[in-house]
Amino acid sequence: MTIVETNISWGFLSLIETFFQANKLTVSYKARGISEKKITLEYEENSETAMSITFMSVRHLGFENMLCDYLKRCGIPYELIPIGNSYSNRDMKKLDEEWIEHRRKLGFR
Repeated sequence: MTIVETNISWGFLSLIETFFQANKLTVSYKARGISEKKITLEYEENSETAMSITFMSVRHLGFENMLCDYLKRCGIPYELIPIGNSYSNRDMKKLDEEWIEHRRKLGFR
């Protein structure tokens, strides 16, 4: 079993899973850390997955670098990869309603 402890936040696991599924790689995931959870990846040595990861890692100057490049192509800034803020669609109408309610609590009309 090969274990890779990345500096990639657990918040980006769904994107990392998509990458592995698209490349037909069999990798398992574990969370590491207490407050800021990072991704730990595991895959079998001497397998198709190991060979594919090795080949892709050589082309991208490292396994974690390859994953970070993929996240960058997905629109995630490099600064956010270890922190874990992920983009989410926000309902602007709901946010406006919450703001109006908050203003009323403060005494504004």
